Amino acid sequence: MPLQPVQRNLDLTTSLPPHEVAGRVADFLHELTHRPTTTARTGIVKAGSRLAYRIVGGVMNAGKKRLPMIVSWSITENGSGSGIHLEMKSDEGTYGFATRWHYQAYEQRFTQLERNLQSRFA
Repeated sequence: MPLQPVQRNLDLTTSLPPHEVAGRVADFLHELTHRPTTTARTGIVKAGSRLAYRIVGGVMNAGKKRLPMIVSWSITENGSGSGIHLEMKSDEGTYGFATRWHYQAYEQRFTQLERNLQSRFA
């Protein structure tokens, strides 16, 4: 059975203006990808490495930090501040079979990233 993509959506609202929210999201993405990211209201980035994840192993902590994923975001302006929509999706390619460990590794990493982003706007 081929591995199905794991996906998580996060919606936040904040009283900050959109340009400040975009800066904080860019900082978050820079820490995630270790590459320069632009300050924009919408976008998509790839994070992690399929090769590093498979070599290091997904069940080890070092491997979990290298989970290959696609992160897209959009920032909208509302009357009292901004809204943020973030979508995280696994980008693992295909395996001959799926295990619960793959799903669990992504769920744990996505939960960690959600908490990290929420703390930036608390």
